Amino acid sequence: MVEFKIGERIYEGLQPGQKQHFLNALVAMVTLTIYVGWMNFFLLLCISAFFSRTALYIVIALLSTLALPARPVLWPWFNRLWVFKTWREYFRYSFLFEEKLERGKKYVLAEFPHGSFPIGPIVAGTLVQTMFPDDPVYSVAASSVFYIPLWRHFISWIGSLPATKENFKKLLHKGSLAVVVGGIAEMYMLDPRKERIKLKGRKGFAKIAVEEKADGIVPVYYFGNSRCLEFGPQWLSDMSRKLRVSLGYLHGRWGLPLPRAVPIYLVHGKPVPVPKVDKSDKIEFEKAVDQLHDAFMLELQSLYDRHKGEYGWSERPLSIE
Repeated sequence: MVEFKIGERIYEGLQPGQKQHFLNALVAMVTLTIYVGWMNFFLLLCISAFFSRTALYIVIALLSTLALPARPVLWPWFNRLWVFKTWREYFRYSFLFEEKLERGKKYVLAEFPHGSFPIGPIVAGTLVQTMFPDDPVYSVAASSVFYIPLWRHFISWIGSLPATKENFKKLLHKGSLAVVVGGIAEMYMLDPRKERIKLKGRKGFAKIAVEEKADGIVPVYYFGNSRCLEFGPQWLSDMSRKLRVSLGYLHGRWGLPLPRAVPIYLVHGKPVPVPKVDKSDKIEFEKAVDQLHDAFMLELQSLYDRHKGEYGWSERPLSIE
């Protein structure tokens, strides 16, 4: 179990000033490139299958794994694999909790930003089970991910299901739930001068929290996540949102789908209380959802402003759109 103190920044991997061992860095770069760029590699493999029998057999073998069930298993052995330690070292991963969450209660963890690729939340997903072994934290992800070999089971082994309303409620009944609210839309919102996130008008997570009487919505911000990778071209954004799948090419270090070695700092804020309102009273229910959503936006902005200086982003504002 990872030990940490409330209000103290903890480095899970390398301490400031330490350098990652060459072998660990090599493993991290190779595996991150394969994982992040897997969709592109798989498409190339599918094209190769038209010309190579070996490639065809590999594609068939990979596609056959889609027949295996993908359940949110929170597999401890998988989450403790050494390779994920090299990832945390690569990003000089650190985190801070502003407030201790009460054991046994159920929270919605609303995470930002998605960025070009949610590598920050994914790495956190491999760590959270060692941090909270007695309080399960599940997640929801884009439905398209579960139709892609390798990604399908990877994401399920860190406790995720497709992001539908039914799955959201199902997992919230089993424990706390993390959701990257901005989703695919944020992949096309990168800006070199400021952080841009998609939140205004996105009230689904707040609505379900009120419906299911969650104990609170917790703002979570991953400083650095938006600077790890870039994605494009921009003109594919509208089609991607309609199809609920990201269309384009991820690139980072050396033009490869390898994230830049940008430090990632996870800041876990204070829960915003969820009002207890009966869904049958439609007027009061909608009013409660709007109030909760507004309160959450204010707390997320405040969380960002409180900690941006620690990350070296004093002059980088957050734009909530």
